[in-house]
Amino acid sequence: MPGMPTSKSELHVDYINNQTTLRAMTNDMDKWQRLPDGSNLLQVQLISDMANHILTADQAALTLLQFEGQEATMLSTYTKAFSNLDQTPNWQDIKGKTIDQQNLQYQLDLPINYDGKSDPFLVSYIIPTEAADIKMAITYQTNDGTALPTDTFKTIDATMTGQTATKTITGADKQVFTDSNHMLIPKVPGYTANKSSVTFDKNKVDASGVQPVTVTYVKDGSTPVAPAAFQVYGKQKFYRYQHVDFKKNERIRKYATKPSAYAPVFTVVNTTQSKAGNPRYQLSDGSYITAKSAYVGKLFLEDETAKTLYVTNPKGIWTHTSTAFSDQLTHLKQGSKVAVTKLVKDGDTTRYQLADGTFVTGNQRYITTDKPQWVTRVKAVSGRNLYSDVDLTNRLKHYRKGHIFTVKGWDYSYGHNQLIPGTKRYKVAGGYITGNPKLVKIVK
Repeated sequence: MPGMPTSKSELHVDYINNQTTLRAMTNDMDKWQRLPDGSNLLQVQLISDMANHILTADQAALTLLQFEGQEATMLSTYTKAFSNLDQTPNWQDIKGKTIDQQNLQYQLDLPINYDGKSDPFLVSYIIPTEAADIKMAITYQTNDGTALPTDTFKTIDATMTGQTATKTITGADKQVFTDSNHMLIPKVPGYTANKSSVTFDKNKVDASGVQPVTVTYVKDGSTPVAPAAFQVYGKQKFYRYQHVDFKKNERIRKYATKPSAYAPVFTVVNTTQSKAGNPRYQLSDGSYITAKSAYVGKLFLEDETAKTLYVTNPKGIWTHTSTAFSDQLTHLKQGSKVAVTKLVKDGDTTRYQLADGTFVTGNQRYITTDKPQWVTRVKAVSGRNLYSDVDLTNRLKHYRKGHIFTVKGWDYSYGHNQLIPGTKRYKVAGGYITGNPKLVKIVK
């Protein structure tokens, strides 16, 4: 077919039809497609699922029996046929591959051209395939720790390990296997699985080369536990959207790249993904933002190995008697170095304990584990103005070229305006000056 991909693994579907049955054939395509050896398209898909360990020979046979309306007493005969099929030369091309359903559907949707006569005619299709090169490891478990029924999961060729079961399958990127017949995700009496399909995603493959997936059976009648809400902050420019698939005309708001002290903060109530498999965070107001780590990160630091923190917020931080932060003991200025001994978690919030038993925040808008560059003096490259405000709008005084300023800290313009990135300023005696390295030179 013009414009369609070709490969050595293509299979051809041929059938003979005539004018009187043409309409019925186009309305029920699967039942009319026949391979040269007499098997139908469904068998090709079942062989592919067997080769990728999604289905067993018994399951493939049962599926075909149900499709053709045959008696279950023929199961052993069909199972034997399926077991033998993948050993024959005609079927070797399908092993390790899966049907490219999108390109196949493209062909099936094309109109069939014929001369209007009732004479038999031949139509040929190509079944495109793609490499099933993503390995998915499925772990089956219950939400209450109850052991899964061994016989049920042995039937799907899963391995029992204690109270859980595991099964490894293969597929192509973005391939979705919907398990309407409970062949891959079997029924467990008294429980309901939290998934009815699995999606292969190369972006979710871990360091061992496997995409981990967990299927949890929730006990019937139990109250599902909602995921705990947590906060994230923005790292660089992105948008907030009405829906999960991020259409340009559904943007709600833009967020500029901001320094951590003024980064936008969001409350996440759910982690999900778009139709294309991109990670998303659902926010407390029902809108969505990206969940990619390059754009957003957890607001509270969770580094248990941290020994030193640095205060980065222009307002500084306080030490507190307890993790409740109901009092204020010692104020730590911006740039302060803090030795910590322990990470303490309270839900999504984290605190760090100091050697004297007091606590400081783990909020990354106030602290960091990376040592910031501390500037104590800068020299004016050319004449410089001193301003009363960080946005440099109210001029107080002009200084000549070469003037040395003593720096007390740093801040950023337009700190609370999420639409404007902001520019670094130095806090000096009496106000603020630019932090532009082309205009003021750091003096060591």
